[in-house]
Amino acid sequence: MNLDFKTTKNEQTNIFKFALYQDDVLFCEKIFDANQYNPFTRYSVNIRNVLPKAINKLQRVLSKKGYNTRYVVNGECVYDFFAHHCDEIKQYNSQKKQRIIYNPPSISQNIDGKVIKGVPFKIGLYINENTIVEREFYVDNFHPVSRWSADVVRLVVDIADEISEKIKQDDINNTWDDYTMINAGYSFAQIRQFSNAERNRALRNLTRK
Repeated sequence: MNLDFKTTKNEQTNIFKFALYQDDVLFCEKIFDANQYNPFTRYSVNIRNVLPKAINKLQRVLSKKGYNTRYVVNGECVYDFFAHHCDEIKQYNSQKKQRIIYNPPSISQNIDGKVIKGVPFKIGLYINENTIVEREFYVDNFHPVSRWSADVVRLVVDIADEISEKIKQDDINNTWDDYTMINAGYSFAQIRQFSNAERNRALRNLTRK
């Protein structure tokens, strides 16, 4: 999924990307414009409280019994992604088929004394080429057909939209904090040069007054 972003002549294009991977296989990603947020918000994103629920939803959808793999327009199937994949495999001999058939093995991991099993996955949020946060998780009873499903795409898009809304709300809160500090006598240039710790300390001092 690609989006075109409009920027001014001297403005760098900044993008957020939320992605789901199974090892080195990209299942789905969504990108959205990072330039719509203030620089402080853009580079101080914290979505750790969103990730546990997102992982739980992904584990459920990646282990469903069946999937919708068709692209439908006006009630008619225009393209079936899984059927097309199967048709491609039929062209190869049995040896090559075994190499390209997608069926990743389930593994077991002992993490803090707890045995966790399943197919390894990873979700991540990135800005440009930089990692903001990544989380690994395992899917028990993983269904390989999910790789071609619309169900997974819809969920990844929903999670990315939720993250975008959280960043937007954080940006609103940060803007009000900027307003508070400017009214207290800080210059805009000072505020932009603050580290996270300095910014939080300045706001705490203002609330005590």
